[in-house]
Amino acid sequence: MKALSRRKFFSFSLGAAAVAPFSLKQVAFAAQAVPTPESLNAHTYVESIDDAIQFQNTMMDAYATGSTVRLVQSYADQSGLESTAFTYDNAVSIDAYLLNGTADSLSRAEVLGQGLIYAQANNFPFNDGRFAQAYFVNQPTSDGAYITPAAYPFYFYTSAVGDQAWAGMALSHLYRRTGNAAYLTAALNVANWIVTNTYNTLGPGGYSFGTNINQFNQSVPSGNGKSTEHNIDTYAFFTMLDKLTNHGSASNGMAWSALAAHALSFVLAMYNAIDGYFFTGTNSDQISINYYPVPEDCQTWSYLAMLNNHYKQTIDWALTHLQTTDTATAPHSSLTGSESFTGMVFDSASLNTTAFDPNAVWLEGTAHTIAALLARTAAGGENVHARKLDFDQALRFVNTCEKAQKELGAGQTVNGRAIRLGVGLVAATSVMDTGFGYTYGPTKHIGATGWYIITAQGGNPFQLRNQR
Repeated sequence: MKALSRRKFFSFSLGAAAVAPFSLKQVAFAAQAVPTPESLNAHTYVESIDDAIQFQNTMMDAYATGSTVRLVQSYADQSGLESTAFTYDNAVSIDAYLLNGTADSLSRAEVLGQGLIYAQANNFPFNDGRFAQAYFVNQPTSDGAYITPAAYPFYFYTSAVGDQAWAGMALSHLYRRTGNAAYLTAALNVANWIVTNTYNTLGPGGYSFGTNINQFNQSVPSGNGKSTEHNIDTYAFFTMLDKLTNHGSASNGMAWSALAAHALSFVLAMYNAIDGYFFTGTNSDQISINYYPVPEDCQTWSYLAMLNNHYKQTIDWALTHLQTTDTATAPHSSLTGSESFTGMVFDSASLNTTAFDPNAVWLEGTAHTIAALLARTAAGGENVHARKLDFDQALRFVNTCEKAQKELGAGQTVNGRAIRLGVGLVAATSVMDTGFGYTYGPTKHIGATGWYIITAQGGNPFQLRNQR
């Protein structure tokens, strides 16, 4: 772990908050001298983040080590997803490593960045700048990279816009940090793919869902409606490219700033001004609004991307309507005894399920909310009392993540080798229904763990950071 300043850091310092999001790790150190609003054991917390990094390392080294080009298996073996490495999860891991800032973490971020470049250049069945939803990482190709098509039994060949944008943001962060032009080239390749294949003028505009690969290995437009979350991601990504290219343009001649604004206009069209939250997007006609379910990430990621206090109440809406407590008494709960965890669910459908635990806590979404709360304390426009309330809530959720890290996921493995209890976070405290045809469960997950690490560093993946 890199050395951190042990200067006094007041728990909701208005001076610091007016400049940039602060790191909870810094607050943990400061807690040794200055009381925090909510109990945070400094030694335990810093160890928790170091353990989370060790989990990322364990997952990354499950099949290959050192500088071997590869991606990371997303879940422990017990998920049933074999060695699947989701593109989004690996983008989150890259950002977590970059924020951790040690020489080893930077090296690992670059290995994963090279993994994204390899996946893009060798993507099956099209290597036109897109990424697949996921890849297998348990065996090498003929040139030694541990990245192969995620074929039978999953066929994760879909290229959703959100996944493309997240890969692009990770590559943009790597370019900003290292100056290696190969990362910017790869980011521009996927950005141009998004523009060419998903720019949409129907209804509120924005970018469509993406593409599928049919049984004839042909690329066909997805039949899904446009996603608010995907357009949030695309807005942030294209805004980064506008800065990195000095206000440059896509291959079609449109400025990245204009292309970012096209995504933002869709996002704002999805805003429910009466109740203060963002709808999930459109129906398959690309025009009419899809009112249900309402996801957590649209509320917190919109704030992280825009940092606009005109929409800050979306965080409060999420806290009011998507917060729950999972206990062993909840229907279909995976918990036992007196275990209890309070945090966020995936969306409003998660709370209404009868087939799964309606109180299951989504730990990744809980970390999203921590990041949004910390960003809101830093963006200005709030009084001291409001900032203190945000910080108190963030620390309560930090304690949830730390407790889950210690207690959940015993006996799990990666490539058949044991993962130590107390390092990685499981995706959800019990099996949770997302309302979109898939579930999350109590399996250790690099996405949830990566977001926890990002939060600890005061990170915001949607904003381009200065070089260190």
